[in-house]
Amino acid sequence: MKMEALFGLIGTVVGASIAGAFVYFKDRQQHDFERTKEKKTLLLEKYELIYKELLIYQAFASDVSMQMISEAGYSGKFDQTKIRKEIKDTCLKMNVSFYASELSVVYEEINIKYTIIMRAMAEFVLKFDASKDQKGKLTGEAAIALSEMSDLITKAQDQLSKLALEQINA
Repeated sequence: MKMEALFGLIGTVVGASIAGAFVYFKDRQQHDFERTKEKKTLLLEKYELIYKELLIYQAFASDVSMQMISEAGYSGKFDQTKIRKEIKDTCLKMNVSFYASELSVVYEEINIKYTIIMRAMAEFVLKFDASKDQKGKLTGEAAIALSEMSDLITKAQDQLSKLALEQINA
């Protein structure tokens, strides 16, 4: 009788251990699945935000360029109120660094072009008594940088689309 009780106890302990192991591994698998799903959702949200912020950069540069062309070529007046202000609120560098480091090189190139545009705009605005040729030169610099920046933004958006598709298909 004691042997049967001992075997029964051992069977119960072994059965409970096996069931516990199954529950543990199932819970761990579920936790890993949820974590992967949350990561995928976060990355897709950040990719979308980066995409939108790239468009803000492009629109800002375009606004600056158009204002400069208007004044230099058509005797308009540079109107700072028509330049988008959202660019100061973007977190593009942080989001690229944290969530899409694959875009870091392109982002740096975009930032260089942005700096050229901003320098040209600052000189354009500060040299209000500059000749038409000087203003035309600054406008040309900004327009060339804008064109190059637009190409870089398109390149970054293409890379971003590939990253998003990888996440969706993973």
